[in-house]
Amino acid sequence: MALNTQAVPGVEQTVAKVTRSPGRKPQRAAYFYLFPVIISALLFTIIPFIYTFYISFTNYDRVYHPIDFGWIGIDNYKRVFDTSGSFYPVLGWTAFFMVATTVLNVGGGMVLAMMLNHSRLKERNLYRTLLILPWALPNILLIQVWAGMYNRQGPINQVLEVAGIEGLRWLTAPESARSAVLITNLWLSYPFFMTIGLAALQAIPRDLYEVADLDGASSWPKFRDITFPFLLSAITPLLLTQLAFQFNNAGIIILLTAGAPQAFPGSAYGVTDTLATFAYKLIYTEGTLGYAAAYGVVIFVIIAVFIIVSSRLTRSFEEAN
Repeated sequence: MALNTQAVPGVEQTVAKVTRSPGRKPQRAAYFYLFPVIISALLFTIIPFIYTFYISFTNYDRVYHPIDFGWIGIDNYKRVFDTSGSFYPVLGWTAFFMVATTVLNVGGGMVLAMMLNHSRLKERNLYRTLLILPWALPNILLIQVWAGMYNRQGPINQVLEVAGIEGLRWLTAPESARSAVLITNLWLSYPFFMTIGLAALQAIPRDLYEVADLDGASSWPKFRDITFPFLLSAITPLLLTQLAFQFNNAGIIILLTAGAPQAFPGSAYGVTDTLATFAYKLIYTEGTLGYAAAYGVVIFVIIAVFIIVSSRLTRSFEEAN
């Protein structure tokens, strides 16, 4: 049935205007709102990266060539990938740190979320409030508190000694220092994943559990066939971004151990140094900015390739049809 636009005054002109320029104003409005984000990305991400990429091909050095630095080609990258250098040992710990801390952070948050989501748990709101407190405090403050707790005469060693266990040199022994970094990072990160897990659990339709109860399913089949698939679909994108973030995470190590202890006498890196913290050392300790820039570019390429490949394999960032 055709619409008679001539029977109603003004309708024909209105329809003509709508069909003449569909969606132009919303598009312009979208660009207007995106403009501050685009400018911020340009000023604080794209231009700094281009400059970093440029100086990675120079002998820019804060001590020897602060102004008169020149082009040296790929010498810095040759130095990075030199088998006798620091790159491969530091890369090994960085990869382990990335995987271990992601498993601990995400796994710990999900376990706490499932515990807090249990209907028979009393005072759930109180526990949620207490467990989310580390998220509300500044990380720099919490890391300094943990550094004091790891002291040789600190409360952690005192508790161990009461239990009949000899206190550890938490921040000066290689394995203890790495364990301290993982534990502290878990404390800083679990509230975020606990909150995400609670939201994902509460979004699961209750009807599925009711049907499972009618079928006589026990707790394990309900977790395996209902809870775990829903949680996995919700946290897979977070797993990928968390892996990338932890690969590039430098703040906790700089504040807690500063990369120490030294890997071996005379080594340029420490056992807790990641690629990001080692590049930081090159800038602020040695002043070799060109060499450090090459490390930064390599870190960027590793993370970019990881994100692209993993997101394509898992299809985590694709839009739902």
